[in-house]
Amino acid sequence: MECYCDYEPPSAYSARIVTARKSHACEECGRIIEPGEQYERAGGIWQDEPTTYKTCGQCLELREYVKAHIPCFCWAHGNMIQDARDALEALTWKTSDTAGVLFGAGRRLVAIRRERQRKGRAPHR
Repeated sequence: MECYCDYEPPSAYSARIVTARKSHACEECGRIIEPGEQYERAGGIWQDEPTTYKTCGQCLELREYVKAHIPCFCWAHGNMIQDARDALEALTWKTSDTAGVLFGAGRRLVAIRRERQRKGRAPHR
């Protein structure tokens, strides 16, 4: 089975886990990534425009969880949480045996929301 993604892939891409030296905003959930916290720093070139994205650990955990259970999970930086919800909803249409996967994803979404409430949300850009 082939995967089809609506998103345009970057012409160059690099991602790595780093430790924050200063506060950053997570591109997915908007919460503040504190100094000393690990996060993913991804950079690439999309449509001839270089861009960098920072993703907190909870959002990375959700992304990896969904990728592990939905092999054809298409997501884009800055929209990953909604893309995960859409993929999980589509999964419920394909099979009736989804309760465990949905429960696991729901736990991760609640953890993201709680952490954002606890640490605060970065000011809107």
